[in-house]
Amino acid sequence: MGFGADLTEALGECADLINTGRVVAGGAGRGESLETLRDVVAFARRHRVENPAAARAGDLARVREFRGRLDAICRSCAAGDQPTAIAGLNALLAEAGAVPRIVSHDGRGPHLHVSRATAPLADRIAAHCAMALAELVVAGQGDRIRTCAAPGCEAVFIDLSRNRSRRYCDSRTCGNRQHVAAYRARRAGRGAIMG
Repeated sequence: MGFGADLTEALGECADLINTGRVVAGGAGRGESLETLRDVVAFARRHRVENPAAARAGDLARVREFRGRLDAICRSCAAGDQPTAIAGLNALLAEAGAVPRIVSHDGRGPHLHVSRATAPLADRIAAHCAMALAELVVAGQGDRIRTCAAPGCEAVFIDLSRNRSRRYCDSRTCGNRQHVAAYRARRAGRGAIMG
């Protein structure tokens, strides 16, 4: 499966959204980071969601609810439970009012959106993330959704490597820490043998 720019972007948005509520040891957060509507708008801007200024008071609670459902879908994918993931995705896409359309905005060429620009911000974020996960599941690639293998880090990530061998949310932080810890353990073991 080829991962085009739009799909890669949407999967990154989905992982980032889920990680706003998870403990992430790689420096990105220690639990809830969507505390205000302003945080939701900032998230939407970071991920170039169309018309983030149209955020409504109820979007904070709704984004958090959708985030929890997306997280459960990702956990189902990671566990190989495709029927549960599919049921969750279908329900979320319907509830978020996903209706694919081709748009151009903010200097970007034609690309797909799966909701109306006038839909609530939470619905637009959820529909975009759910559609990306749906594409992954339909392509038989749901097992690419992973949780970081580093102790103390619960970050979700999408393994886009060719050989599906990625284990850490970030090789510079969690991966490097694990490699350094393993190296130190090996050195300590050798020192004990020689001593």
